[in-house]
Amino acid sequence: MWYTAVVIEAPPLDEIALGDPTFFLRDDVDAAFARLRAESPIHRTRDLGEPAGPDFWSVTRYDDVRAVSREFAAYHNAPNMVIEDYQRSGNSILHLDPPEHTRLRLIVNKGFTPRMVDRMVDEVRARAIALLDPLVGSGEFDLVDAFAVQLPLQVICGLLGVPDSDEPWLLSCLVRTFGVSDPANNLPISERVRVMEELGAYAHELGRLRLEDPRDDLTTVLVNAEVEDEHGERHRLMPGDYARFFSTLAAAGSETSRNGIAHGVWLLDQHPEQRAILLADAERVLPTAVEEIVRFASPVMHMRRNVARDTELAGQPLAEGDRVVIWYRSANHDESAFDAPARFDVTRSPNDHLGYGAGGPHFCLGAHLARMEIRIALDELYRRFRDVAVRGTPERLAMRQINGIKHLPVATGGG
Repeated sequence: MWYTAVVIEAPPLDEIALGDPTFFLRDDVDAAFARLRAESPIHRTRDLGEPAGPDFWSVTRYDDVRAVSREFAAYHNAPNMVIEDYQRSGNSILHLDPPEHTRLRLIVNKGFTPRMVDRMVDEVRARAIALLDPLVGSGEFDLVDAFAVQLPLQVICGLLGVPDSDEPWLLSCLVRTFGVSDPANNLPISERVRVMEELGAYAHELGRLRLEDPRDDLTTVLVNAEVEDEHGERHRLMPGDYARFFSTLAAAGSETSRNGIAHGVWLLDQHPEQRAILLADAERVLPTAVEEIVRFASPVMHMRRNVARDTELAGQPLAEGDRVVIWYRSANHDESAFDAPARFDVTRSPNDHLGYGAGGPHFCLGAHLARMEIRIALDELYRRFRDVAVRGTPERLAMRQINGIKHLPVATGGG
């Protein structure tokens, strides 16, 4: 059973299909990664997505994932940072490399510093309470739909200045465009492009409104931001640039937190002894528990890099233009980096996991915010529902990049 201590046998190397989105619905994924780390740590992998692209190299060991992340002169994000080439969204910050990436990232860095995130704690807690209080006494609900999706989406919408009335539409757009490799979201590419265009048009209009009526939100920051070019001249962001910023922040700002919350409840349900440790001293244990949830579940499973020049990684020659996929999920279970990595331990310390990236210029901008959201979400949830229990099996997302839970039915006595 998923997330149990039962030893699961790894599939043979020739049956490990990391290029197939449905492979990640299997119970032996982590066993497969363990075999790759031991026998083929830089593994030639067929792309089995739709549409399929060229083969790519799967990098599975902790040290190698860190090396690729930090050697950005040899491994570029451009032209894409996920396996699917068709997901590229123009000059999104995620698809850029220094120095252009650095210039654009500086625009929003100040909004996500630990100090700025700490100022949001009361607001995030108030949003969590407003979502959870109506569920008291309901008996059963879907934790994902009722809470795990809603809280991060509300927070990022608040940061961007999106009106509450537009949140359901925005969520629909994000599901249809960023969950693309799940067969349940079986939209043709033309439809995905159309939805992305709708997102861009919405962001453009919101930006126009903020130019006329500035507010205390990130959209106002974006439309008024200036960047310095290679000649030292300063320019305002073009409308397409801040529209892409908007889409990127809306998606990235909700995925890790959403799935961290859902995986956290599922993991604590499957490990009642760890839940007891957490509930006995939540204030002390919650920070380390959040880190362990992100390590164990690895909500973002991979990022892609593109070889900028002929090089070598762990003895494997790589050619310019090769696609390299760094698997955080595998690195976070690497026996050389973690003591008993298959053990879920809410007090694990130190815990130098790669759940928010492995360093370098593309380390997760919203890591502090995601940690805070997951911590507050679990704190408020278990204050109301100490007896919350998962009913049935989580419905997982069939996707290569996101280790997502689509539905998590839970039951509670209400207190």
